[in-house]
Amino acid sequence: MADNKNLRTGFTGELDEASGVAAKAKQAATYVKDEASAVALTARDHPSATSTALLVVGAVAFLAGYLVGSAASPPPQRHRYW
Repeated sequence: MADNKNLRTGFTGELDEASGVAAKAKQAATYVKDEASAVALTARDHPSATSTALLVVGAVAFLAGYLVGSAASPPPQRHRYW
């Protein structure tokens, strides 16, 4: 439905959005919002699967951090006391 301002000026069609950066950013924001809504709906429908997935991701992140931290530290020096 066209708004009253456009009807008074004689325009009765739909306005095309500009194909510039602002239009692309708006389209990307809409896409991200739709995907976030889909993820939230799925998480609400399957709470046990969501908690399991978060637990697995947390465990993998902990393991990766532990491996990176242990690889970055220098090897222990052995001292002989006899």
